[in-house]
Amino acid sequence: MDERSMAQLIKIRQCVSRYQIDLPGYAGRFVWLKSRRLAEWKEERGLQDTDRSLSGAKDTTLPADPERLFYEWLFEEQLDWATRTADKHSPCPNEVHGQNWLKKILRAVNDVSFVLYCPVLLSKSAAVQLDSLLITNDTIWCIKPLIGEEGSVFQEVSARKWREILTGSVRERLNPLISLVRTESVVSSLMSNLGIKMKTAGAVFAPESYIEFVHRKPDIRCIDLRSKRDWYEELSAHSLMLKKEQITAAETLLAHSETDAEMRFQDAGI
Repeated sequence: MDERSMAQLIKIRQCVSRYQIDLPGYAGRFVWLKSRRLAEWKEERGLQDTDRSLSGAKDTTLPADPERLFYEWLFEEQLDWATRTADKHSPCPNEVHGQNWLKKILRAVNDVSFVLYCPVLLSKSAAVQLDSLLITNDTIWCIKPLIGEEGSVFQEVSARKWREILTGSVRERLNPLISLVRTESVVSSLMSNLGIKMKTAGAVFAPESYIEFVHRKPDIRCIDLRSKRDWYEELSAHSLMLKKEQITAAETLLAHSETDAEMRFQDAGI
C-alpha cells in the first residue's frame, strides 16, 4: 500500500463537514488516523498470516484483498467526517457510495489534496451547483466525470451534444464542457475577487472510456483511459506539505458553500 495516497473528502453537496470547523486541524488528524490504522491493519494481517503458516491450514476467513477492504473502510470514515460534526449531521446522499470515479480520485492522489463533491456555492445572486473540485498545492481542478460503458468512445457532436459510441449502439450525452466551463468560471472569479492566488483548471474525466475529436478549450483537459495514470502522477507530484494558499482556498470554498444540517441531539426538556 502507498501510505501517502488518499486525498481528503472535505465536502459532500450541502452536507455539514468537520473540515468547516477547523480544516488544518482535521486535515492533520486524518493523516495521523490513516497512518495509525494502516499500521494496525498491517500488524493484524501479519499475525493472521503467521498463525495460518504455523498451523499449516488454509484460513478461509482471511480477506482476499485486504488493501481494498482497508480503503473501503477509510472511504466510509471520510463520509462520516464529511456529513457530521459533534452537534450536527446531514444525511449522506446514497449516490456517493456508487461513485467509483470519486473513489479512484481519492485513492490516486496524496493526503494533502482536498476534494469537494458537487458543492453548492453561494454567490450574491444565487446558489450555484458546481461540478466536483480537487484542490492540490497550487491548483483547483474542476472535475466533470463522464461515466459510460467500459471501453466506449466519447465524441463531440455540437456545442450542446456529445455522443457515446457503445457496443452496437450510439447514445447522445449532454456536452460535459457546459457545466465544467461554468464551474471553472465561478471558482476562478471567487478566488480572484478575494485575492487568492490559486490557478484553476478543468478536467473531463472518463476513467473507463476514450475521448476523441473534441474541440479543446484553454485550461481544460480530457482525461480518459489512456491518460489517467499520467494525470494521477501529475496531481501527486507536488509537495507533501500543505500550502498556505491551498488552505485559504479550501477554507474559502467551504465558507461559501451551502450547508443543510440538523442538530444531532434534540433537547429532551430536562
